[in-house]
Amino acid sequence: MTQVLELSRLIDRTLGALADVLGTDGAALMLVDDHDRLRAIGGSDDHGRRLELIQEQIGSGPAIESLARGEDVTVDDLRAARPLGFPGVAARVSEVRAVLSVPLRTEEQLIGTLNFYDRMSHEWQPAKVRAGERLGELMVMVLQTLANRSPISGQS
Repeated sequence: MTQVLELSRLIDRTLGALADVLGTDGAALMLVDDHDRLRAIGGSDDHGRRLELIQEQIGSGPAIESLARGEDVTVDDLRAARPLGFPGVAARVSEVRAVLSVPLRTEEQLIGTLNFYDRMSHEWQPAKVRAGERLGELMVMVLQTLANRSPISGQS
């Protein structure tokens, strides 16, 4: 159990570093489970973890849409009416306003989403979206490295 907690903390710290690099208030991670559903894995802070848990619970949000479409989803303000926002998510996580959700892939398989967020609403600039995509590729490499070294996977 201690190793699982250490792995969780490492993922959360990695997400914090990715948010810092992109210049956002936070980052969070959702991965596809064995039943092809997105599951909240971690976040750089409580707001990120809550954002992911809410999306998992209600089955809606930028991460869910990003995975379904297999492409980036930018939301300038979660509170906006659909199709531009996700007011159902915003009602449950009022601290988050703008979200960039990037699908994560290993080769051609979608494995989850990396989600960056800010507390203030704003338009996501193309350069920042591209940088988020590159950070998503980095997150996939981190996850692959952790999976290969994890005691859970049977390797060390």
